[in-house]
Amino acid sequence: MDQQVKMCQNCKLSFTIEPEDFNFYERIKVPPPTWCPECRLTRRLVWRHNRTVHKIKCARCNVEVFSIYDSSSKFPVYCPTCWWSDAWDAQEYAIDVDFSKSFLLQFRELRNRVPVASSWRRNSVDCEYCITEIDSKRCYFCYGPFRSEDCMYGFGPIMSKRCVDSDAGMNMSDSYGCYSSDSIYRCQFVNFSQECMDSSFLFDCSGCTNCFGCINLRQKQYCLFNQQLTKEEYRKQMEYWDLGSHARVQEAQEKFTELYYKTPHRHALIINAPGCTGDNIINSKNCKNCFTVLSGVEDSRFIFFSGLMLKDSYDINVGGLSSQLLYECTGAETHSESTFFTKGSRECMRTEYCETCVNGKDLFGCTQLRNKQYCILNKQYSKEDYLTLRKEIIEHMQTMPYVDALGRKYGYGEFFPFEISPWPYNESFAYDLFPLTKEEALTRGYPWRDQEKKSYSTTMASSTLPDHIRDVPDSITKEIIACEHVEKDCDHLCSSAFRIVSEELAFYRAMNIAVPRLCPNCRYYQRIQWRTPPKLWDRSCAKCSRPFQTAYAPDRKEILYCDTCYKEAFL
Repeated sequence: MDQQVKMCQNCKLSFTIEPEDFNFYERIKVPPPTWCPECRLTRRLVWRHNRTVHKIKCARCNVEVFSIYDSSSKFPVYCPTCWWSDAWDAQEYAIDVDFSKSFLLQFRELRNRVPVASSWRRNSVDCEYCITEIDSKRCYFCYGPFRSEDCMYGFGPIMSKRCVDSDAGMNMSDSYGCYSSDSIYRCQFVNFSQECMDSSFLFDCSGCTNCFGCINLRQKQYCLFNQQLTKEEYRKQMEYWDLGSHARVQEAQEKFTELYYKTPHRHALIINAPGCTGDNIINSKNCKNCFTVLSGVEDSRFIFFSGLMLKDSYDINVGGLSSQLLYECTGAETHSESTFFTKGSRECMRTEYCETCVNGKDLFGCTQLRNKQYCILNKQYSKEDYLTLRKEIIEHMQTMPYVDALGRKYGYGEFFPFEISPWPYNESFAYDLFPLTKEEALTRGYPWRDQEKKSYSTTMASSTLPDHIRDVPDSITKEIIACEHVEKDCDHLCSSAFRIVSEELAFYRAMNIAVPRLCPNCRYYQRIQWRTPPKLWDRSCAKCSRPFQTAYAPDRKEILYCDTCYKEAFL
């Protein structure tokens, strides 16, 4: 089929469907989308919880747990132990298909009855305060750790150990304040870098050791703010740049930021990724309009924060791991195949419009099922009846689509509506990437929840913390510290106060890291300032004027080079 230009049902802007896109839709037998790629991503991200946690009691055993759902949720919330137990079966809540009303409305009615897990925990040990952890050990207040150990306050650490405040990276060890870096050891404030060790304040560096405040370096040692020094000169300078001092960290950050904006950057961080467009793509091929894609992703499009051998898939965020033929899915679809319009399912095949199903096959409109096949709305059918009813439902979804409050239609081929997400916009991953005010969100029909006012009885102001880690007493672990942003108009989900636990203090002392002045949420939003959004703009090289597409918006201050000019200047 030829290229087509359509108007997005949500934002009313035009978007293009390419011939290869039509080939994919035909391959998986779904109609082409009626929403543009950015609106499709936003819609999925609203179904992905972000950083707000609630303390509730398990609806089954009454134990107090931290939960991604609040106490006002319509569905029962179980602790992970109860949810994974054999004491209940999600099929007990099954309902019959009713062709007098839209199918997604029926799915909504079902999901409001079936118990959900307070947080996702799979094969993890001592990670009670984490959210959505898989195969991890002894992690604390991490969001989505995967095969990681002894990590704290990070978002999506992958196969990492002993890292604090470090996000979206792989194979990180003994590091602090790092973002989207791979194979780093004993590093602090290192961003978008690979195979570096004993270094601090790096951006887009590779193979560097004992470097400080550097940008675009390759295979270097003893460099300070991009200047080559001898080993002796470097060590003498580092006596001054003692990051155990909070004041020195602030000074280093200011000097590094100044250098960052003076130094040209490549227009897109695409490493060992032939045939790829987007940003932050590593070791992949033939991926178009993809962002934060890591390790073995192939022949895919519109992918965000996914990887680990994902193939032949479209419109996926936070998923992957040896999966193929996925479409419009969010939330760790692992070891799955032919899974469409699904949230948070694992080890599934031929599943559609499902939520948090595990090891399922041939499921349609199901929620919280484990080890089931041929089910619709959690009800068991024979293979023949399932296939017949599935075909009828798909036709019904086209003739009687779900219509939301703003008149947007959700027929077969569209992901779940915004308004039936269990999370408001400002508690979802969408807010992280596309922040909106309350008024903007409500105007667009996105759910919103006013944040509960915190009234912690703080015992210490952040301004009274000792400047150097060596002067911090053991008693700091008993203090409730006011976040430095508490008196400011902060839109970073500020928790207003925070504590320093004993394991965290031991890490700071071992790594010679100054005690933070901000709460974990504010620290996270400070780190992601280096990140580009999952969106491309047409711009041109600052040196040769060659046109390119980049995730750096036109109003950003970075100096951008095309691949050729970047390599001539820095490689």
